Amino acid sequence: MSKKVFYPLLENPYRKKDLDNAIKVIKTGKITIGKHTKNFEKSFSKKIKTKFSLMVNSGSSANLLALQCLINPYRNKRLTSGDSVLIPTVCWSTSLWPIIQSGLKPVFVDVDPLTLNIDTKDLIKKINKKTKALMLVHVLGNSTNMDELLKILNKNKIILIEDTCESLGSKYKKKYLGTFGEFSSFSFYSSHQISSGEGGMITCKNSEDYEIIKSLRSHGWSRGLKKEKQISKKNNHLDSRFIFFNSGFNLRPTDVSAAIGHSQFKDMDKLIRARNFNRQKIVNSLKKIILLIRIFIL
Repeated sequence: MSKKVFYPLLENPYRKKDLDNAIKVIKTGKITIGKHTKNFEKSFSKKIKTKFSLMVNSGSSANLLALQCLINPYRNKRLTSGDSVLIPTVCWSTSLWPIIQSGLKPVFVDVDPLTLNIDTKDLIKKINKKTKALMLVHVLGNSTNMDELLKILNKNKIILIEDTCESLGSKYKKKYLGTFGEFSSFSFYSSHQISSGEGGMITCKNSEDYEIIKSLRSHGWSRGLKKEKQISKKNNHLDSRFIFFNSGFNLRPTDVSAAIGHSQFKDMDKLIRARNFNRQKIVNSLKKIILLIRIFIL
């Protein structure tokens, strides 16, 4: 009887300098969300070339915030209960569930069996008057034909949300995946391109959505928003530090995870090159095995 061999998804993604950065934060005694998170957000926007970035505690939370923003009363042209959101059949559970949790109807679209990414032909068949958004999942660093997809979405006025949790750093025609849609989610789980232990990022293109997401991320309060003073003035009988004007969650990261994630993000290109090198070694080995099998059979 053959012995079972266990191959871990990843053994240890953290370098000494990543952990040293985390230790420095811990030693300050200020480990909750703070300046390290803000610095990471700024670097992320600059590198990926997106307008607004907010770090959260996971890529799943990023997906949830995107959908919750779309139905939020403070958003112009918000989605309403019963509106449909398209989603590919190959997805993650927390790509799907935020659609349901937001009172929207998920509609599954087939994928191309060769790439596992969404099939645009089936996508067209699934569009109707109720279709308002697409949760697009970029699988394993690959994407569908984005030019073709964007034409379809623009023609039908469909909002694009990109689940880029598996594909940070990947590009379509020299443009980063996660910069095509109105919203995008990224994950920094331990097995992904960069890691902060647990963590993620949500990006968006306009300030209205950014302000809503920022509030939703932190209890629904007004703290740190552009209209904080305006909200405080309307509610001058309340402590301005604790005005909760919106629905909300607590999906914030810690500065410890931000420090680790930012450290890795600075070397993202280097880390991706290493992954590509290792992948090619595996592919070459498999090709040799297949060749030997063919020779043996013949």
